[in-house]
Amino acid sequence: MQKRIRRGGQARTRPSLVAAKARQSYLSQPFREKLANGVTIVGESIPSVESTAVGVWVNFGSRDENKEENGLTHLVEHMVFKGTRNFTADETIEAIEGRGGYINAFTTKEFSCYYAKVFKEDIEPAIHVLSDLVLYPKFEESDLRNERKVVLSEMQEVSDDPEDWGMDFIEERIFAGNSLSMPIIGKASLLKSFTSEHLRSFHSKNFTADRIVVSVVGNFDRTSLMYLANKYLSSAQTSRKIFVRRKPAENAGRRIVVHRGTGKQAHLLLGVSASSLNDPDRYASSMIGVILGDGSSSRLYKSVREQSGLAYSVYSYGSAYADSGILGVYACTAVRDIFEAEEKILSTINQFVRDGPTEGEVLRAKAQLKAGIVFSLENLWDRASLFARDELYYRERSNVLGSLASIEKVTGADIVQAAKKYLTKESMTSLKILPNAANDLPYHKKDATSVRQKSNAER
Repeated sequence: MQKRIRRGGQARTRPSLVAAKARQSYLSQPFREKLANGVTIVGESIPSVESTAVGVWVNFGSRDENKEENGLTHLVEHMVFKGTRNFTADETIEAIEGRGGYINAFTTKEFSCYYAKVFKEDIEPAIHVLSDLVLYPKFEESDLRNERKVVLSEMQEVSDDPEDWGMDFIEERIFAGNSLSMPIIGKASLLKSFTSEHLRSFHSKNFTADRIVVSVVGNFDRTSLMYLANKYLSSAQTSRKIFVRRKPAENAGRRIVVHRGTGKQAHLLLGVSASSLNDPDRYASSMIGVILGDGSSSRLYKSVREQSGLAYSVYSYGSAYADSGILGVYACTAVRDIFEAEEKILSTINQFVRDGPTEGEVLRAKAQLKAGIVFSLENLWDRASLFARDELYYRERSNVLGSLASIEKVTGADIVQAAKKYLTKESMTSLKILPNAANDLPYHKKDATSVRQKSNAER
């Protein structure tokens, strides 16, 4: 499962746009080709390296499931490694790790990805194994019985982490009534009901050629790559179903207290709907998160931790999707300080919305966003991921210089406009996670809703 973008950590050196332009050859665009059945291949050959990163992406995630299917995409990710048409479970791993490579997979709300990094001479076994995982898993019932236990353990691990659990809870509330509200990992009751036949039917219906993007970056020959892609992926079937996602409606914010756990700390999360990956103001929206809660120079870090001593950990986080997104704030504090911490966070946000960013904050936010792009291009897998995501979300080749230029064009006024659009009191959902020992304390009455919430592992 893919983790959200958590903002924080050490400050990064600001990359110069002039320097980026000087490296234009380094920021070259990938090639893009399609197989006859609709599988898309994007890639970039870099002869100076000794390895190759290969990812097979499927444009289908948990938001594309029906309610009765919730968790199946994630379960497929687990089960494909139990054996395929051409490889046993051990042979799948040995074919990559036995050659010194690395193989893994993850599922998000909008896609799943199966990937490997290998030496340049091992690109064929990598593509063979990954294509088998995506196209020809066996889904044996005996393997499913064992893997259910693994996924249930994973559910419990998420449930035991208030941070992760709280972020899932916030998304459930903000996207209520839409499939984006469903957890990637699913629910225990559904997981226990799935059979191998469920998996086979679900997989054949949704893991189709028109939804597959293969992204390859590293030392390879383009002609040879296309030969391998045709050899191992041309048999994939194309779906006849029109692929449509329903945009989530705007939901009013809520104030919620949840009692769970035995710890002595309280966890506070605030969340609002924010820009999608396709919105014109997506960079301005991202800069809001950077200015408010990214690192020790952010406003929330200074006001909540340094000036008030109300929390050790406080940061902003974000999740962006094709047609919506979330901007959130997380803080961990003492139970007695949680209301004061919330008031300090809200006052900091309100001041930002009212007065806007300083010139220095705008420059820092631009530097952070550009650094995230430029630095990722120095890693083969991150580079392959960028190319695949641009294909999945924008149906076009990556334009790194265009993205850097778009970031540079954002003004302080653009950020203010985005802040006033998204950071409204009416749309903000507040979640306080408190230990059970704090159940009867009178200050809970300040909040409108107090509930005991089951985790996905208990549902």
